[in-house]
Amino acid sequence: MQSIAFPLRLQESGLLRRDDRAASVLSLLQVMARTPQGSWRACPEFGLRDLFEDGRQRADLPRLVAERINGSLADLGLEEYQVTEVIREISSNRDMDAYSIRLENQGTAESLTTSVVYEV
Repeated sequence: MQSIAFPLRLQESGLLRRDDRAASVLSLLQVMARTPQGSWRACPEFGLRDLFEDGRQRADLPRLVAERINGSLADLGLEEYQVTEVIREISSNRDMDAYSIRLENQGTAESLTTSVVYEV
C-alpha cells in the first residue's frame, strides 16, 4: 500500500495523482521564490522573496538562500534533497536577477538544477 504523501496533484477528475518527486521539489522551489518568509505558518522558514528583494545589497545572498531552502526542505520532511550551489547568473536585463539553484539527492546522487528569475 502506498501512503499519501508529497508530491500529490489533484487531477481534473477530482482524483489524486502521484507526481515525480524531483519535479515536485523543483516546483516547490519556484513557489518558495515568490513567497516571503514567514507567510506560511506550517513552515516558518519557507519563502525567499524577501531575500531576493534585497539581493543586490547582500554579498552573502547565495549562502542565505541555500540555508533557507535547506531548512525548509528539512522542516517539510524532504531531507534527502540539499542545495549545494546558488549562483547569480549574468543578465543583460538590469531589471531582472536570475539565480541558478542546484540540489542533490543525498540518497541517489541525483542532481537537479532550476533557475529563479526575480524582477527588481
